[in-house]
Amino acid sequence: MQIYRNSNGLIKALLVDIEAGRELMIQVGLEEGFTSKNTIAISQFIDQLLNHLEEVSATD
Repeated sequence: MQIYRNSNGLIKALLVDIEAGRELMIQVGLEEGFTSKNTIAISQFIDQLLNHLEEVSATD
C-alpha cells in the first residue's frame, strides 16, 4: 500500500483493496469452502483493512 498525503487518497485506496479482497475471499470460499484456512486468512486481512479505514475516516 502506498502512503498518501491526504486521507481522501488513502480512503479510496483502502476501498479498492477491500473490494478486491472481498471478491477474492468469495472466489476462494467457493473453491475451498468458506471455513478454509485461506478464506479465513483473507477475511482477517479484510478486517484489518476495514479497521484501518475506520481509523482514517474518524480523523477526517
